Amino acid sequence: MKKQKRWVIIPVTTAVLLALAGCGGQDNNTSQASNTPTSTSGEQTQSGSGGADFSNTTEGSNTAADSVNNENSSEGGSTSAGETTGTQGQSSMNDVIQEIRSQLKMKNAVLPTSFALDKGKHLAAAIPVNSSDAFKVNFYSVDQSIPVNDASLTSSNNASDVLASYEVKTYKDPDSTGIFPDTDLDNIPDEMSVDLGHGIKGMAEGAAGSQYLTWKEGRWTLQIRSVSEDKMNNSGIAKKMVEYLESHTLPAPKDKGFLNVEYPSGGETVNVTISWQEGKQIHQLQTNQVPNDALGMVASVK
Repeated sequence: MKKQKRWVIIPVTTAVLLALAGCGGQDNNTSQASNTPTSTSGEQTQSGSGGADFSNTTEGSNTAADSVNNENSSEGGSTSAGETTGTQGQSSMNDVIQEIRSQLKMKNAVLPTSFALDKGKHLAAAIPVNSSDAFKVNFYSVDQSIPVNDASLTSSNNASDVLASYEVKTYKDPDSTGIFPDTDLDNIPDEMSVDLGHGIKGMAEGAAGSQYLTWKEGRWTLQIRSVSEDKMNNSGIAKKMVEYLESHTLPAPKDKGFLNVEYPSGGETVNVTISWQEGKQIHQLQTNQVPNDALGMVASVK
């Protein structure tokens, strides 16, 4: 079981408004999904963190569902995106984000400003790509505050401490990347339709040993894929994500957005990729944190 996490967010002077074509509602201090009870016998869920139900998980196993971010926990627990704590940790994170901004060559670059960190951890970052038309920032969880691009961050010892990577690239033809699938969810067959709440319908289907659940919110397409034999509760994960997005706002893509959640065989880890297109630029965040933690990072992009 991972340590409890606390959310820390950078204060900003301008609130982000949801465009009509965007995904989710306005940010609140906590999401309703965070109030979901945790596990029962034979079932493990993530409270406020996307969640996954495992019918074949044994007690004591370390799965993606074990990362419980319970915002109702006692003192020392996590705080949600949108809260400011006034702690030294927040000040330190703010310093890191400001230092990254000062080094980036792209004009008006935006960055995630909120991360789920284990208690006592600090945010660190390295910038492996930095030009006027593209950049990439790798974010890390470390024991002590260190400068951006500190040599220790490239050590293989830090590989497991990578929180997320965030990059922006400029393309002559963004459509040539193949990142954004053409998905028609206007007429979902009844036998494939899944009620995800808040008037949102998803389409469940299986192919080549995998099970998929796909839905749309505004110009965003969201998809969960898991291995069929793992019998994961894709709809349960999706419902938590939909609930979270009722109170947290993703960037409103001017063109299109795609959120892909992949659970490899066994369901012990998760890979989340969130991409959106704005004109010639494509923004992309990749992380192995649980889905709602990934959503929180992208919702904090400013």
